[in-house]
Amino acid sequence: MGAEHKALLFHTEVGWLSRGKVLARVYELQEDLKVFLTNEGSEYTKLLASEEYCARLAYLADIFYYLNELNTRMQGRNENLLTRTDKINRFRSKVQLCQRHVGNGNLEMFPLTNKCQGVNTAALFTTEYLDCVRDPFSSASAFGMDMTLQEQEKLTELKQDRCLKLSFDDLPLDSFWLAAAKEFPMLAHKAILTLLPFSTTYLCEVSFSSLTAIKTKNRERLRAVDEELRVCLSSIPARISAPSSSKQPQVSH
Repeated sequence: MGAEHKALLFHTEVGWLSRGKVLARVYELQEDLKVFLTNEGSEYTKLLASEEYCARLAYLADIFYYLNELNTRMQGRNENLLTRTDKINRFRSKVQLCQRHVGNGNLEMFPLTNKCQGVNTAALFTTEYLDCVRDPFSSASAFGMDMTLQEQEKLTELKQDRCLKLSFDDLPLDSFWLAAAKEFPMLAHKAILTLLPFSTTYLCEVSFSSLTAIKTKNRERLRAVDEELRVCLSSIPARISAPSSSKQPQVSH
């Protein structure tokens, strides 16, 4: 297609997804990917055709650029706790600088996002509307800019529910919203969609590490690893004693 890159980057070529090159490469090849996915009849075509989705992808790629830059600078044989602390503090100062510029509508520190036209990119950086998800009972939590009138009415009702307020202090945030889904399904659904996305690539990297440990040269004939990966990555501990108790052990005669 005359693209600058010859191929997409996958985890087999990039050791860690946290390097961020995968995101940048997908963004740079979005038009070629859209053509390819259209020919394949994929439902993901509509995502790459969305200006808002591409703006979010650019925003994520810009963020990972700074994180990858910090990660690279902290590597090396001569690095120690003192030098890394200095670099982390410099990174925090840069984040504060970014916040000030974004607050003034200047997105020059996010070059890919700054190129997006026709999208309210400033809304990508706004997180105040998520306060009602963090603590719906706080007096400081205001109505979100994208909340409908019906959602605002339900949030007002939730604030007056003393039973949910008591459970909010005892339950984790995700468990609270799951418990509130029975009475306030609209608000709970929106809160869960906010909490559901992965905040880091940690789980992806764990799965790759688990796959590397499972599929070694000693098990090269192992083709399907779905069940093994499910056991390794599940948060539910495997009860090996349950199936083994129903089996007759082989004893010596």
